[in-house]
Amino acid sequence: MSTHGKISLWAVEFPFASKGLKPPAAGEPASIPPGFRHFLRNPDRSQQFAIDGVPFDPKVEAQRDRADDLMRKLAGAMLFEYPRDPLNPNIPGGYTYLLQLIAHDLVESSLFLSRDQSSPIGLSNVRSKPLRLETIFGGGPIECPHAYEHGVGIFRDRLRLGQVRPDGKRHGGHAGDLRDIARARGTEVHDDPEYPEALIADARNDAHAILSQVVVMFHHFQRKILDEIETYVKAHSAGNPVADAQRKFVATRAACALIFRSIIRNDVLARILHPDVRTAYEAGIPIADPPQGLDNGTWQVPLEFSYGFYRFGHAMIRGKYSFNPKMPPPGGLGIADILVHNSADKPDEMPFEDRWTIDWPRFFANDATNLSVRIGPWSRADLEKAVRGANPQDPGLTVRDLTSSIATQPWSVRALAQALSKTHGKLFQSSRYLGGPLDDPKNPPWLGDVSDWLRHHRPTSGQALSDDDIRILASDPPIPFFARFEAGQDPKIEGKYLGVLTSIVVADVFYGILQKDRLLNIDDDKDLARQLQQVSTLVFDDRSDAFAGLERITTVNSLIDYVGELIRFPTGG
Repeated sequence: MSTHGKISLWAVEFPFASKGLKPPAAGEPASIPPGFRHFLRNPDRSQQFAIDGVPFDPKVEAQRDRADDLMRKLAGAMLFEYPRDPLNPNIPGGYTYLLQLIAHDLVESSLFLSRDQSSPIGLSNVRSKPLRLETIFGGGPIECPHAYEHGVGIFRDRLRLGQVRPDGKRHGGHAGDLRDIARARGTEVHDDPEYPEALIADARNDAHAILSQVVVMFHHFQRKILDEIETYVKAHSAGNPVADAQRKFVATRAACALIFRSIIRNDVLARILHPDVRTAYEAGIPIADPPQGLDNGTWQVPLEFSYGFYRFGHAMIRGKYSFNPKMPPPGGLGIADILVHNSADKPDEMPFEDRWTIDWPRFFANDATNLSVRIGPWSRADLEKAVRGANPQDPGLTVRDLTSSIATQPWSVRALAQALSKTHGKLFQSSRYLGGPLDDPKNPPWLGDVSDWLRHHRPTSGQALSDDDIRILASDPPIPFFARFEAGQDPKIEGKYLGVLTSIVVADVFYGILQKDRLLNIDDDKDLARQLQQVSTLVFDDRSDAFAGLERITTVNSLIDYVGELIRFPTGG
């Protein structure tokens, strides 16, 4: 969570002075990092996010200082207690972190930018093939050999797993249960009982304890499918054991990715999207912003999605989680400890003790133990402090979300809604905040509600919002704030799922990929059974049943049931 790369308000100021480079002139559009683009198209100046009617330009020092002040004040207003009924019965807490894994399968920044004074030079999104589980598989055993181990043959075809250790035991007392990711140490620290290296394809997935446990589940998933293929599928041999192993690996990887997409469509999106928006996209409403470059590896993620609307998940984070029966509610592990329980921050506490492994029904079943927090314009002090780290001057998570969003010079919420109204306007009727005229930048339909909310939540200490600040923010709110506001403050939604505008943008990105991207040229983006049959026929000599039964895995809980004893607490693996 705290290791996410960021574009900050300071990004455009500092790289040029230190490197002798000439920055773009004020008023010129900022260059977009490779692998990113704006949603729909590049907004013109009248359509960009603005401060008091002036399109925000982070290259202008006075504008940058004003924006920094506003975003910090807005983050302060969002730092308050949740509603009286804060938990979301619609979304168990595990989905918060599955959403993070999905984000990693959409965006992989080439650099980790620092939290402050960060430079975008060299930044790009190198995830050119979205939603193919590259965040789990990487480039495969040839490109990422450290993430794989040998199976029955000489080819590294199985994703690695690591042993947990009994509670209270140091190293050398492993329990033998494969319920952690694999971890290692360099030869230069051979005698040091630390494991600072996570042997996974995407190092971001060891950012914290919950996310790495999600990775364990997917590693077991791949291994079980591969084991079943080797046991039950008798395909014609190519006469080369490596070629045979590679063929099975490719088929298994494709099956995992197709099932992953089915889970996203049938489970994740069903929970987070506004029901009217999901119904429209399932019925075939045209994609407003069709993805480009999926066939040749030049796909680009929309900035307004990745740095704006998709940040809603940060509102869903709890203060504590009960991982397993050893931590009965109301006890549990605090979010600050969870965020640093990884190889990078706590190598001396790796591999995981048994008490840090997850009993999955607590995170994905309809169990009140770890329900997520309702989506809304609120944050929590312990999370902000954990992300900020030791330096109190560093921005917290909410400030970083807000400044990252506006630093990309995105669409204003009003202009984006106005552009979408031409094709998706009927859906606006389901929104409390999009039903009025959208042509006046000074008087958007949500102006009164946002103004009232900001006045009610002015911080009583520190940097307080002035009436002028409230007018500016209410007329042109930053995207991450609006996404959380329209979900949390609409009485018909009450934070149980996303608001209409956020749902449209999120759905458009996901359904665009699901409809347009073809794995192994497999057709039919809806019928998982047919997709799996096509993969089987393609790889295994016209045999169509290699993955029979896997078409039933369309939710996280059905995936958990399939993997079964391998991830069951406390004797899995």
